[in-house]
Amino acid sequence: MNLSGGNYLSQDSNMDEASDDDRTSAMGLLTDAKEMLAAARLLHESDVWKVQRPTYYLLGHSIEVALKSFLLANGISHGTLKKKLGHNLSKTARRVINSSSNSVSPVVEEYLAAIDLLNHYYQAKELEYRVTGTKTFPAKETLIAFLDAVIPKIEPIAYHALQSK
Repeated sequence: MNLSGGNYLSQDSNMDEASDDDRTSAMGLLTDAKEMLAAARLLHESDVWKVQRPTYYLLGHSIEVALKSFLLANGISHGTLKKKLGHNLSKTARRVINSSSNSVSPVVEEYLAAIDLLNHYYQAKELEYRVTGTKTFPAKETLIAFLDAVIPKIEPIAYHALQSK
């Protein structure tokens, strides 16, 4: 292993899309969404004003991976999730809404305005890197309510996809 520059990966390391398929399942993404929601809830309930951006970041990331869990379980490839949807919550939410008849789409549609509002800051990385100026965020309670409603609907779908592998 060369630490003086150049390639830091061992020859056995292969960071391609196939490895994503092997290491990322719909159930794994949903587990990540639950953990981020739990962390966001702890921060929100702490009532500490100085953790607003991290709380919104965690909520946004939870939304992203929960919705991608649903899409992955429904046959959307890792490549599409990365290249076509990226970190765009609005695009990802609309892809879920446009999926064939399912119990998740109506919930996403109900909260789409809040997702769109958060997406502006989430996709631009303004929750990770400070950008000055006035901002309008959706209520954290609304985003938490969305995740509390949508995660239980995605869970059996993600579990079924895991069992089918």
